[in-house]
Amino acid sequence: MRVGHALAPTAARCAAARWSRPLSGDALEPGASAVIETLFESAVSAHGPTVAALPDGKEKLEFYAFFKQATEGDVAGDRPGVMSFVARHKYDARKLLEGMPRAVAMQAYVDRCAALAPAGDAPDRRVWPTFEPKRGPMLPPGCFEGKVALVTGGGTGLGRGMATMLSHLGATVAIASRRLDVLEATAAEIEAETGNRVFPVAMDVRDGATVVQALDAVEANVGVPGVVVNNAAGNFIAPSDRLSPNAFFTIVDTVLCGSAYVTLDVARRLRDAERGGVFCYTTTTYASTGSGYVLPSACAKAGIECMIKSLGAEWGRDGMRFVGIAPGPIPTKGAFSRLDPTGQFEKAMLDMIPANRAGVVDEIANLTAFLCSDYASWISGEIVTLDGGETVSNAGEFNQLRQVTNDQWDMMEAMIRDTNKKGS
Repeated sequence: MRVGHALAPTAARCAAARWSRPLSGDALEPGASAVIETLFESAVSAHGPTVAALPDGKEKLEFYAFFKQATEGDVAGDRPGVMSFVARHKYDARKLLEGMPRAVAMQAYVDRCAALAPAGDAPDRRVWPTFEPKRGPMLPPGCFEGKVALVTGGGTGLGRGMATMLSHLGATVAIASRRLDVLEATAAEIEAETGNRVFPVAMDVRDGATVVQALDAVEANVGVPGVVVNNAAGNFIAPSDRLSPNAFFTIVDTVLCGSAYVTLDVARRLRDAERGGVFCYTTTTYASTGSGYVLPSACAKAGIECMIKSLGAEWGRDGMRFVGIAPGPIPTKGAFSRLDPTGQFEKAMLDMIPANRAGVVDEIANLTAFLCSDYASWISGEIVTLDGGETVSNAGEFNQLRQVTNDQWDMMEAMIRDTNKKGS
């Protein structure tokens, strides 16, 4: 199905066509049509060759249909016969958009272009010195001396990084997860690196009874932990209508129920010992907003954030602090193999991060250590976002205007001034 020749029109062709009927502004703010028209012409000019190079198929037909709807409006005439294979597919693609306002079609075309590979030269991927990651401990040596820390999910990934950092700073660390063989290997490696004791303990956080047994072993071997990092988690991407009850509750049981089991039992032990403590939780940037395709995780992490705030209010006078970290993407083998198994989303991920890079493990490990340290003794009931600006970049309705060039801004400013003059 050859449709590419119709998908790479130049900006000059767009200007010559000059929409056969006025832009419909039904879904737009007053004066926005001119802005969208300018963005559309720019997208066609910049991304036309990329669109034309797409393989024939659904995506290319969608580009064709949105372009035609934006420039000509609804498709006219009868549906081509079955022998006119290409024309028939084009007609059907356009028919699906019948009645769509032209400005809306333009915006849809622009949005699809934004998701393509960048036009022309690659985007500026500089990482400014302001955003360069610092590795190694930021806190002074020995600041966790005499403290016992428990890190769930501590055998691999972010949990291992947090456990290593706390051990570097003098803590006796217990690491917990389901796989004792992995924990034992990790404990030996951290001990060799830091010189401090690391105690591995098997724990399935989804099972309250085994949590109690594991914490009995921790208390007997290294003492009651006064620092608890609830990091055990699970996540995967899937359309919500494909989720089974087992898939949903496996994540919720691990993330939310598991954190509750650990928190409640350690807090009881601290009270019995008449001691306070710090509880830190790994949450996520979409816990407060929700997110498609990670429904179980979004629900569970939202519960975690509620737990942090609720217990920060209720148990503060018992000497307990509650803090959380909402990290952006920090590549680790375990997590990213389930969230980006093909690697195809990495570029799109970086496009959303103003810092132009993903996070590194030492950054969340250092933040964890700070929040759990005596230096953060007045922080409780708080969740800190660590994402290179990703959350605020995605939050603003007009942040995508960063794609507009200076020349285009000059053009739009002139249009807006002209509109204002006419309006006055």
